Amino acid sequence: MINSKKELRKNMVLKRDSLEPDLKSIKDNMIYNKVINSIQYKSANNIFVFVSYKSEVDTHNIIRTAIADGKKVFVPKVISKEKGMEAAEIRGFFDLEKSAYGILEPKSSNYIEPESIELLLVPGLAFDESGGRIGYGGGFYDRYMSLLDKSAVKVGICYDFQVIDKVIMNINDVPVDKIIVG
Repeated sequence: MINSKKELRKNMVLKRDSLEPDLKSIKDNMIYNKVINSIQYKSANNIFVFVSYKSEVDTHNIIRTAIADGKKVFVPKVISKEKGMEAAEIRGFFDLEKSAYGILEPKSSNYIEPESIELLLVPGLAFDESGGRIGYGGGFYDRYMSLLDKSAVKVGICYDFQVIDKVIMNINDVPVDKIIVG
């Protein structure tokens, strides 16, 4: 039994890190196909998607396809712990550079107002069927998601083992509207 968010985070990262590369690739492709064939993707013009890092669900193909499909693609840029993050437009991976943490972030500060985002693909370490989500603990996505228009669709993407019975939610935690699992 996992008793804390911290313990659950650690456990999920270990599980994700131990995925065999071939199986990870299969799962990533399943998620990719579910995302790009979803009604939410097809109807959205402004898409916010995290740039995957290490063992996270691979979003690079989703980003490439969205750009090729003529969608406006926005990715997170952390401003500071206090100020949170913004969504900056990219037109390709050439618009990204490694941050101090080694995560690809946009070079530009061509930010979009959160209210203009129509689809947000959200990372997480654990989700539940009610939309509960446990992130990495910084609160960046919860703060950003609270600024979105009510019509924006928040979609968590994860591997099947990351869906658990019940996520412990705090008052500031923002649930997702849908989960796409591979």
